[in-house]
Amino acid sequence: MKNFTDFNKNQLFVFFQTIFLLMCSCTPIPQPEVEIEGIKPIWETKLPGKAGIYNYGLKGLPIYEGKIMFHSTYFSDIISGDFEEDNRIHTLDMKTGEIQWTYPTSYIKNKPMLFGGVPYQYNEYVVTKMRKQGSIETDKLVGLNLKTGHELWYKEIPKTNSYNIRTDVVGNDNNFFYFEQTDKNAILCKGDMLTGKTNYVLEIQSEYGYNFNYGTSNILYHGDKNLIIMGAKELNSLSSDNPLKDSYIYIIDLANNYSLKKVLFETNLGGDKDMSIAHIYCDGDKIYAACGLTTICYNLNTQIIDWTYKSTESYNYMTNNVVVNNGIVFLYGDNRFVGLNAETGEKLYQGDNYCSEANAFNGYVYLIGDSKLYILDIKTGKTLHRIICPEEYTINEGFNPYCIPTVYGDKLYVFGYYHAYCYEAIPKEEY
Repeated sequence: MKNFTDFNKNQLFVFFQTIFLLMCSCTPIPQPEVEIEGIKPIWETKLPGKAGIYNYGLKGLPIYEGKIMFHSTYFSDIISGDFEEDNRIHTLDMKTGEIQWTYPTSYIKNKPMLFGGVPYQYNEYVVTKMRKQGSIETDKLVGLNLKTGHELWYKEIPKTNSYNIRTDVVGNDNNFFYFEQTDKNAILCKGDMLTGKTNYVLEIQSEYGYNFNYGTSNILYHGDKNLIIMGAKELNSLSSDNPLKDSYIYIIDLANNYSLKKVLFETNLGGDKDMSIAHIYCDGDKIYAACGLTTICYNLNTQIIDWTYKSTESYNYMTNNVVVNNGIVFLYGDNRFVGLNAETGEKLYQGDNYCSEANAFNGYVYLIGDSKLYILDIKTGKTLHRIICPEEYTINEGFNPYCIPTVYGDKLYVFGYYHAYCYEAIPKEEY
């Protein structure tokens, strides 16, 4: 029989052995650095939150005093019938990627944030519109001070005017403009940047006996001519089987008492009649608009359509997104991209890459496709560089399909599902 001293020694031995094993198990094991193939980012920043990025945020990534704005999601779910959302905006130092401030600092249930449109920025102030979603039944507007990260004002749009998903905001000096939507008409509204006070300036009426109109494309402001431009659809909602409908470009002259000109988009042939103008782009005095398989160039000076491009491919290859740069109209869609001469509409090239988002700067196209980032020569459509997102090596995710690549100076800014990235706009490495 063991004595008491031996028993205590055994206990102590087991106790210290257990502590040693626990310490070993808690010691972090160094993880090998992931070797990224090809072009590497200048910096990458993990954005706060665990839910990832699944919407557009502030399209165009606004900048102010060397800071750039990204967004992230802390959580997003439908809980007990209520839509729970927690989007945040983060300003990052453009040189280092270091986060400077975050808005909002905490989640407020009765004040959800659903960022997802092109904001309007004037000096240090920015206004963005947020659409309704899930159990959230009203659109919202919020004004922010980019210098401090503080909220200037917050405005809820009435439920009766929250029927549309157009969230772009445009403006001139300290006045901003956006559209509200009733169950019948689109309404152009004007607001003050500092106070958030808004008023209706134009309620659009439908033509030819139609009883319903709504915006379908992005919203643009033409600074030289003081115009607001948007693609739209008008239809007879009372005809349920095959309602009569037409697509238009709305051109609103702000200086001429908000007079409205409607440019009919000829889509009577084939399936384009059922399509909507998905995207418009202004370059000088020309408006380029894409709808289904058809793209047009409208001349603001002569007020006529200069040319029409009609693809003969199936609708699986329609290219109804458009950017213009360096004399080239770059069209893109799910399975195709096409380059046209901006003056004549002549087709110059095409490619079969999957395209989710694209942008063009200084003669280059920056295209997100197949989770990769491609840099193309916009004159030829030739791929010059391919960049693999670092997240592919860690979580098997690439660049976010909601990401619209943005270039400032000689730097390119993009985001994945959890990180913001900065690259050289024109990498030295060859493809």
